[in-house]
Amino acid sequence: MVKGLLGGAAVLFSLLLLVALLSAGVQDASATPLRGGCTVTISPAGQAGGQATAPGEQVEATLSADQMAVARTVVAVGKGLGVTRRGTAIALATAMQESTLDPNAVSGRSLGLFQQQGELYAGVNRTDPADTARAFYEQLLTRIPNYDDPAVALGDAAQTVQASGAGASWYARWDRWATALAAQLHDGTLAQGGADGAAGIVCAPGGGSGPIRVLVSGTTITLPPETGILGTLTMPNERVTTMVAAALSYLGTRYSWGGGNTAGPTVGIRDGGVADAHGDYATVGFDCSGLMVYAFAQIGVTLPRVSQDQQRFGHPLPWEQAQPGDMLFWGRPATHVALYLGVLQGVHYMVEAPQSGDVVKVSMVRTPAGFDSTVVRAW
Repeated sequence: MVKGLLGGAAVLFSLLLLVALLSAGVQDASATPLRGGCTVTISPAGQAGGQATAPGEQVEATLSADQMAVARTVVAVGKGLGVTRRGTAIALATAMQESTLDPNAVSGRSLGLFQQQGELYAGVNRTDPADTARAFYEQLLTRIPNYDDPAVALGDAAQTVQASGAGASWYARWDRWATALAAQLHDGTLAQGGADGAAGIVCAPGGGSGPIRVLVSGTTITLPPETGILGTLTMPNERVTTMVAAALSYLGTRYSWGGGNTAGPTVGIRDGGVADAHGDYATVGFDCSGLMVYAFAQIGVTLPRVSQDQQRFGHPLPWEQAQPGDMLFWGRPATHVALYLGVLQGVHYMVEAPQSGDVVKVSMVRTPAGFDSTVVRAW
């Protein structure tokens, strides 16, 4: 990365940025993203899906809700500074290549969305999407004042700012993809036409911040293909829809004893037994109650951390009155908890983090000895 000193110009730039952000309607540009983010796909004119036109070109990427929120912030900061749509596309392409839009990405001394390092970025909070985007745009405007000139290639502009050893081609492969995404986030429209034939993007709503895309239509959830189950389930209301979609978005995530909090999966803890044998203390994932904590946090409900306490939380109801979004328990005090999904073709389903060595999955509700016939409704 480029090294140097920001100096007094950075202070003036930051003040101008603050004024610009306050006066440019950034709230609209950084609004809450669609549930689950989007599948962003370049769609060449006359074709249903993306098709690369150059070796290595990236035409599709699935972004989680967290990634979409970051993308919106990057574009919003650019708009606040008066950066054109092309400039925000350069930033999106750079951040996608450097970190896949992960503000906490680390590679050696490089950190954040743009993998910034050195004295040049000493005063930048590199894990803050807004601050690191500001620093990127500052360098873009300083080093390439004519960045919006069609003769300036996106990859070359990104390379000039980043001074990466990988070279301009690594940023250039995100050109059409970033241009299409910037068109939606910067202007609220899809990219249309253009010399490269880009006809826009497909942005499908999903659910949760996890890596699995969950299709949501109103209060109806389509079970992801990762479940191996075909069908849709209707939730009682939008809150339950959001909560269930959030849990499903982490299908396939490793079980980790003690893992999971309101933000998502975390490294587990030692139990002195089975969990240790599976290495849960070094595994990022959820345990059964951690998955509940995360799912309910997405609708503003703060659950106790362990299943025994969750069993005493909310409103107890008989199993016969269970609705999707209710918590199911095994044992009293509880030794396991799962989230009820409802009935599909006569079968009761739930989403759970079962045990060490397993993953978050959709299962049939097990009602042998040990199943607590009282469910808990906390929504």
